[in-house]
Amino acid sequence: MKSRLIIFLVFLIFSIGTRAQEADQRIGNLINQADWFTLDEEYPKLEKEMQSVMLKKLAEALINMYFNNPNKALVLIDSLVAHHQDDLGFEATSNMVAVKSQILGEQGRYAESADNVIDFLNQIKSFSQVDNFPAHVAIAKLYNEIRNEKAPEIIRSNGNTEIPMYIEKARKGVLMFIPVTIRGKIYRFIFDTGANSTFVSERFANEIGLRIVRDSFTITGVETANGKSGTIDSLIIGDIIFKHPIIIIAPPNPAVDTIYQLDAVLGMDFIRRIGETQIFPKEGKILFPKEQTKLPETGRNLLISNMHPYLKTFSNNQRLIFHFDSGDSRAGLYFPYYQKNKNDIEKHGIKDTIRLSGFGGIRIVEGYILPQIPLQIGGTNAELTNINVSTESLTNVQQQEDGSLGMDFIQLFQKVTINFDKMFINIEK
Repeated sequence: MKSRLIIFLVFLIFSIGTRAQEADQRIGNLINQADWFTLDEEYPKLEKEMQSVMLKKLAEALINMYFNNPNKALVLIDSLVAHHQDDLGFEATSNMVAVKSQILGEQGRYAESADNVIDFLNQIKSFSQVDNFPAHVAIAKLYNEIRNEKAPEIIRSNGNTEIPMYIEKARKGVLMFIPVTIRGKIYRFIFDTGANSTFVSERFANEIGLRIVRDSFTITGVETANGKSGTIDSLIIGDIIFKHPIIIIAPPNPAVDTIYQLDAVLGMDFIRRIGETQIFPKEGKILFPKEQTKLPETGRNLLISNMHPYLKTFSNNQRLIFHFDSGDSRAGLYFPYYQKNKNDIEKHGIKDTIRLSGFGGIRIVEGYILPQIPLQIGGTNAELTNINVSTESLTNVQQQEDGSLGMDFIQLFQKVTINFDKMFINIEK
């Protein structure tokens, strides 16, 4: 079962005037296109040539937001809102307010997040309808309801932490499980970079005694449904203590549960905070190193959007963006990839149906199976084989990624390093 809690997606739009310099125009276009990887690559080269101070701050704020430097992003956002509202315009300024609150909320600064948006909504009441800002209202409601909860916290030892990892068959692929201790008892959790929050089933929440902190909100996946959220003093992973997590509680899902029952998922709220994870599929272990791996010479190839990781890869000189989802049993190619490569897919692929199970139900869509496509990740070559290609959008939460890399891909390698501080993924054969 896959669950993605979507609050909002924000794209900051900036229009460049006709007299803007070439460097400003290029950076402005990349922002308009939401091309964060290229923005990260080109901004350092063009920064000194740029004329607009505001555009520099905007580019830096976005780079820091998507490449996981939230504190610097907050400083830049505050400066933009304080000094450049006229240049930004009302729409972009209002988006900045929402982005700031999202970052504060992800850090566990719930009251600050709620108050920031509530202040904005109170200010605009004299000239606009609050209903015109549903994302802001949703953020205010979310974080106001948990404003008095303690912020999540990671407590770890001074050394490396190594834990066992179990790969087991699930549906048509495999899933990765790790032991998590709760109140002295060990449970199996899926280790899932594709879940933006830790979540559990309603049955499991009752078993471990989660304290409810939100009674009802919408969870979006294959379909949508109402869920709850709760908290507990701590989860223990090896010798690491994950304190005060806010845990999504998924209601029963008969359409999926009868196929494969999942009770507990450890998501990005933990994985992002821990910094670096090293997965050793063939040895059956995960290492959380105290000393992190150096950034490879190939640079950053990972970003975070709405608490989901996206990996930059190349295939025959074509850049592809994959949702990096260790909780997905199989890799797959999505509709954007099909649109860009339609002729080759229809020539070399085999027609097939794709069965997608996730939160809310099951969907069956038409598609193809491709025998293979080459990939380059960082400085390492790899290959996807017998991979599904969807000819339509699979869920209502996908963005413009070309596909998803799941556990069937991860288990091909001796070692997979995921670093959310330096923002890279490295694979070793």
